[in-house]
Amino acid sequence: MSYVYLNGEFVKSDVATVSVFDQGFLYGDGIFESFRSIGDRLYQFTQHFQRLLQSAAALCYPVTFTQQELESVLLELRRRNGLHEAYYRIIITRGKGQIGFQRTMENDLTCLVIGREFQGLDNACYQKGIQLRVAETRRNAPEAINPKIKSISNLNSLLGKLEATSSGAFEVIMLNNKEHICEGASSNIFWTRGQWVFTPDASTGLLEGVTRSTIIRLCEEKLNLRVIKGEFKLQDLKFSDEVFITSTSLEVMPVVKVDDFTINQGLVGPIAYGLREELHRDMGKLT
Repeated sequence: MSYVYLNGEFVKSDVATVSVFDQGFLYGDGIFESFRSIGDRLYQFTQHFQRLLQSAAALCYPVTFTQQELESVLLELRRRNGLHEAYYRIIITRGKGQIGFQRTMENDLTCLVIGREFQGLDNACYQKGIQLRVAETRRNAPEAINPKIKSISNLNSLLGKLEATSSGAFEVIMLNNKEHICEGASSNIFWTRGQWVFTPDASTGLLEGVTRSTIIRLCEEKLNLRVIKGEFKLQDLKFSDEVFITSTSLEVMPVVKVDDFTINQGLVGPIAYGLREELHRDMGKLT
């Protein structure tokens, strides 16, 4: 029987409950972070915690726990669930409240922490690469919804995922309202040309993934590649040497096809392979 951490207590997952009047359920008024651990090492947790605080501040959530207190919760959850390589999700909502837009915004927060064993994708995906589709759904404009808020209200990404599913693609590329490449439904995107690596700039409205930041660092520190951030059109992507997407769960996933255009003759390139290896080394999975 697995445990979750809910509002200050470790509770068996099959009996944990949240109110039907929770503002996260009623209005999507909530934030989250997902990250991993290797053994008892909470990988990149400081960056994830700072982003959690950033999201909370944007929504005026009165977060009172410290990073160290949350780390203790995570490690105890790891112990109780017998986890080795764990995948965690922290979810905070405004808590139990009222129905209606005249409702008060001052409620006790709901805080839920879930920890389970990380289940990676079949290694064949990394060996053969995956296919992307360009979504018809556009990414939310940053002027409408601040992309620095990692919100549980994620309908925009869900619509992108539904497009990927209906087309038989692994993931979609979402453009912004200016037709610039932004990101995937739940991933960041990179492509290469020679020793140059390109990725959309934060100004496009993307969520700046922690894994994205790590990959940028590893490109420059470990593989001697120069990373260029900017505003790019689809044609900049299609005539690249390699394409790959990144996230906490995907790590570095090579892409061999975008719509009907084949990348690198359909072969996985050396940069994506090398970056995933460096990421595993950075995580402590390799020595």
